[in-house]
Amino acid sequence: MPLTQGQILNNRYRIVKLLGQGGFGAVYKAWDLNFEVVCAIKENFETTPEAQRQFQREARLLRLLRHPNLPQVLDHFIVAGQGQYLVMDFVEGQDLEELRAAAGGRLPEAQVLNWAAQICEALEHLHSQNPPVIHRDLKPANIKITPEGRAMLVDFGIAKTYDPLLRTTLGARAVTPGYSPIEQYGTGVTDGRTDIYSLGATLYTLLTGQEPPEAPQRVLSDRLIPPRQLNPGISPAVEAALLRALQVHPEQRWQSAGEFKKVISGQLSVASNQSSVASNQLPVGGLAAQGRAAAPAPSPLTPATLVISPPPGARRFPWKWAAIGAGVLAGLALLAGLLSQTPASPPSTLPPTATFTPTPSPLPPSLTPTPSLTPTPSLGIGSTQISPVDGMVLSYIPGGTFQMGSESGESDEQPVHSVTLDGFWMDQTEVTFGGYAVFLNAMGNQSEGGVTWLDAGDSDVDIHQQGGQWVADVGRESNPVREVSWYGAAAYCAWAGRELPTEAQWEYAARGGMEGATYPWGDEDPSCTLGAQNGAQYSPCSPDDTIPVASFAPNGYGLFDMAGNVREWVADWYGSYSSAVVENPTGPASGDYRALRGGSWGGDESSLRVSARYRNSPDNASHFFGFRCVRSP
Repeated sequence: MPLTQGQILNNRYRIVKLLGQGGFGAVYKAWDLNFEVVCAIKENFETTPEAQRQFQREARLLRLLRHPNLPQVLDHFIVAGQGQYLVMDFVEGQDLEELRAAAGGRLPEAQVLNWAAQICEALEHLHSQNPPVIHRDLKPANIKITPEGRAMLVDFGIAKTYDPLLRTTLGARAVTPGYSPIEQYGTGVTDGRTDIYSLGATLYTLLTGQEPPEAPQRVLSDRLIPPRQLNPGISPAVEAALLRALQVHPEQRWQSAGEFKKVISGQLSVASNQSSVASNQLPVGGLAAQGRAAAPAPSPLTPATLVISPPPGARRFPWKWAAIGAGVLAGLALLAGLLSQTPASPPSTLPPTATFTPTPSPLPPSLTPTPSLTPTPSLGIGSTQISPVDGMVLSYIPGGTFQMGSESGESDEQPVHSVTLDGFWMDQTEVTFGGYAVFLNAMGNQSEGGVTWLDAGDSDVDIHQQGGQWVADVGRESNPVREVSWYGAAAYCAWAGRELPTEAQWEYAARGGMEGATYPWGDEDPSCTLGAQNGAQYSPCSPDDTIPVASFAPNGYGLFDMAGNVREWVADWYGSYSSAVVENPTGPASGDYRALRGGSWGGDESSLRVSARYRNSPDNASHFFGFRCVRSP
């Protein structure tokens, strides 16, 4: 039953009001009593054991999505016998359906294209996850414009894992008439091109004031009116881009959100009688369009795609179609399946398409890519960027001077000395099994330092090979990779266009801006409660294993798990400190051991100190060791 105003959910969230309700769930505006902020809570009424397991697994995957044009998942939990709950950022502003209505049905082209480019960036982030995340309910009502003018893709609903190689029966998928492509109605495969169609339909509506015809109608007899017939003010290039996005056949649409963005942003010219040659499969695991080889087409054992189901209250498959004879339905389902799988010759009326530069050749063994990142214009605490190579979200750590080490710690943490660092970017989370699998598929599991990068034969390795591809084990994609040697960690960072942090960078970042503190939270002695609140996972408070990254709150610099999950390799050779004031130290020139930092799921409370140091042979791999990367501005 619906939650009531003023009700306290999970001893933390006070319900403010009901925002919407459907047959499978509800959405609420709530007040977070812990952090004292407004949030949105999405409730799923399904409480079967299997549904609960699926919800928990997929909520953790959604928790990792961090992008300026996406609301962040903050929490998830299950209330026995009542429901499953996903807590997300509450986005202020008006949705595009409201803005369109207020403007009389149409919105200016330049404004629409600006918002569309932002949504394309959000889709690029979603589609680059491993497994890819498909929204499947993109429409004007699900795009909010904040008071600052930022376009936010909202109303994710409750996620469910979807295997694109499996087929479902007609009507099993929820659709929004006018915005859902034909593959959502029948037995076709949904992938990133599904969202591209929906975005094209959204832009069509915003610019023309009229929704496109429903996809089944277009299959039988395409009655899509060219946009310029409805609004002559639309530019010819934009019309061609929209018509391409709205092709019934997925192979004839733009093949990626990045491709679509370049066209609508004017970075890619639209030329007649040219065909875009692109894979019909989206890259997985945050792969960039440049700086590395294209990922091979997935085998039948490709990891499942994460699909975002429409939120409660979304318009569903119109039941008027259920009245059609069974033979017609079956034929339509078959046709939908064929359309989504078998390329067809483009019709003579196919609009002009774009000319593209092919994906570059594979990286040389030198591992020296030069990815192009777009940093936040004004750098400071809270600034983030997304790597185009592996999709990792990086936080900016502003430069400064701090006191490194501890006089009350172990002898190798002494003497306390002054260190000055330039600003740098650091991965918000440890590299995961899913991310490392993408790296292995690009570079192979090479031997270095007398060992392979990944000790693939160890029982604690949750990556295996299927069909010639490295694949993270189901349910372990978001856990930090382990059993990686120092060489394997350094190679990944080089492939991603970054490097391992120095000891000084790591300790400075782990402090999160708290100068002189013993622990990430201050000087209070550790406890399981403090650990859980501050991202510290250690024995005996851990579940005797790693957990998905970012399961706890970040520190002051937006970094997760700096005091737990796995101990992290750093760049430095291990050696003694000097009392001298140093600037951007890199450790000894040589040595026998490489340094490690941070606590782990198997460490004790002493490992939680931000100044704690460890050492190990660079050719050693352990179920306690992982890593993250940094990048200079």
